[in-house]
Amino acid sequence: MTTMTTQPVTARTIPRVTPTLTDQRTPRPRWTGRRTAQTGASLAVLVVLLLLVLPAMTGASWQSTLHAVGSVPLWQLAALTGLWLVGLWAYSFVLAASLPGLTKGQGFVLNLVGSGVSNLVPFGGAAGVGITWAMARQYGFTNGAIALFTAVTGIWNVLARLALPLVGLVGLLVVGARVSGPVLVAAGVGAAFCALVVGLLVAALANDAFASRLTAAVAGSVRSLARVIGRPATERLEGLEGLEDALATQRASAVELLRRGRGGLVVGMISYVVLQGVLMWGCLAVVGSELGWAEVTAAYACGRMLTTVVLTPGGTGFAETGTAAVLIALGGDPVVSVAGVLLFSFFTFACEIPGGALAYGWHLRTRGRRRSPEAIPTGVRLAAG
Repeated sequence: MTTMTTQPVTARTIPRVTPTLTDQRTPRPRWTGRRTAQTGASLAVLVVLLLLVLPAMTGASWQSTLHAVGSVPLWQLAALTGLWLVGLWAYSFVLAASLPGLTKGQGFVLNLVGSGVSNLVPFGGAAGVGITWAMARQYGFTNGAIALFTAVTGIWNVLARLALPLVGLVGLLVVGARVSGPVLVAAGVGAAFCALVVGLLVAALANDAFASRLTAAVAGSVRSLARVIGRPATERLEGLEGLEDALATQRASAVELLRRGRGGLVVGMISYVVLQGVLMWGCLAVVGSELGWAEVTAAYACGRMLTTVVLTPGGTGFAETGTAAVLIALGGDPVVSVAGVLLFSFFTFACEIPGGALAYGWHLRTRGRRRSPEAIPTGVRLAAG
């Protein structure tokens, strides 16, 4: 597309949030043989990573690691649990800002349920989006509003995860941490790549001309891929004719929503990331680690990036191994580092599964007590064009 012909961005370019309290039935997913094989292979990879690879790479036996975790007093575990819950509540501000009309309590439930489902199966992100989409429909939001909500939160999560390695590297340089040459080079290359991607995303959101060129490039690539895959059927290409306009409209709507909700998005995401980092530091501290904030931040950034590996649920196994390896490379004790990382994963991965089940039970129980459409302030309703 040579020119971008989108109308001026106003509230009318964003889908209307007009709640209707009719329950939306979600079709039950079919459990096919292929999915069973994928799940079995994923669990096998997870077991190998945790039981064999993690001890081999770190030199920490499971017996010594479990002894270190078991020595943590109950009051410290309770304090860490409270910190974990406060972090989840902070993220509800991000969700509420991305879907005007959503309450903080609803955002808390959506986050916990979606995370719990995502942690159950490999490629669980799609399953998590599906369940939160169905729940948001039951809250009364339209498909258009939910699609925009999904896109904005996805962009915000990507920006946060890519910015973390930059913060970790800067922190290591500021405190003068002992970092070997190969580790420093690898960290520098990774941070440079993250900075490049962050720059592209920010430019695409902030600059109309750059966004137009990027949209045209993406649409052209999709059309070329459509010609390569199978027969270049005319109807297949005709279905992509409006792709550029659709991407441009979605981008304009996302920019307007980011502008309107930037306070909640920025404060909520920064608070959530900081609280998660403090949680990791606390998990390491209670098992005896003496590493500083810069080393913990660098390891935390590595772990968050590795959670995107889809071969296991939530990247489990990959995240723990990589995070522990970074901590040990930065001077951490092997047993203490592995124990702290596993304790952190207990909160951010394992606890989210029963927590998500409890949150979904609460969601079902309170369906009859949700706000009527009139109870949602008109100021937060975004009109559709």
